[in-house]
Amino acid sequence: MRTGSYGHIVLSGADGSGKTIASRLLASVLVLRGSVCMHWFRGSHLLASVLARLLSRFKTFRGSCNPYYRVCIPKKLRWLWIHIEFWSLLPHIFVRLLLGRMCRFLVCDRGFLDFIVWIITTLNHPSFLRGVYSRFLLRLAEREKPVYLYADLDVLARRADVPKKFIAKELVVYSVLARYISACRIDTGVGTPIDSLRGVLRCLEERIR
Repeated sequence: MRTGSYGHIVLSGADGSGKTIASRLLASVLVLRGSVCMHWFRGSHLLASVLARLLSRFKTFRGSCNPYYRVCIPKKLRWLWIHIEFWSLLPHIFVRLLLGRMCRFLVCDRGFLDFIVWIITTLNHPSFLRGVYSRFLLRLAEREKPVYLYADLDVLARRADVPKKFIAKELVVYSVLARYISACRIDTGVGTPIDSLRGVLRCLEERIR
């Protein structure tokens, strides 16, 4: 197995798709070849996370749009919230760049594709794709060439701790964007985690040929 050119590896996919397990298994393999760093992110970090927790205390903002914080952002506040989410993500982008310089392999559980899906899904706002932030993030996602992990909706719903309705919305957005951005697609619902790991490794091998 040639691992020297893997470098920055991003695993993307909806909740319950097996990203965390696959990333840990991948790191356990790559550590035999050199230093490995792991990084994780999604939406609602830092300031966005603090504000979401605060807003969830008010009846006006309560809802299932964002199942992790149980909040719904009103339409008139969408663009303000997008600004908050984006700027809350920036420190994590810088951390990821730093880790990429420190370690031979950087294994990322979620990437820019996931963040874009997060914004569209939690805000119910497909028009986000026409914005400046989205265009910037899409370019970063294309450079990452994420490995897209997926499974049938019923499988994802059994694994995840979020409502099936939310996962269904995620899948719709992922199925469109991953078609243009991902390096390859791996169905994690038809085998074991080791099978998924083998699929990720095959994908990485093909990517560096």
